[in-house]
Amino acid sequence: MTTTKIQTPRAAQGVRPQYFDDPNMDQMHAMITALAAEVSVLFDRFDAVERILDQKGVLTRADLEAWQPDDAEEEERKAKREALIGRLFRSVHDARAKLEQS
Repeated sequence: MTTTKIQTPRAAQGVRPQYFDDPNMDQMHAMITALAAEVSVLFDRFDAVERILDQKGVLTRADLEAWQPDDAEEEERKAKREALIGRLFRSVHDARAKLEQS
């Protein structure tokens, strides 16, 4: 059985609030906040993986250090990296799109 991931558009409606005098600072703030959220999720996932591996005793740190992704796995990682970059820079892209519409 194949599942299809439904992707909903993530364009903010309305005007973004401005907290700083310089709109570029607002963009940087949005990117840093997005990055912090991504890192927080990663910490939680790594913590869960490490605890499960400790409980099951199925992996050593040497195994982890020696592992290399195959081509398909590397492509999957690349797609995830690109999605992360898209989320981090979303505020910059949104601002640029708004300027191009003007």
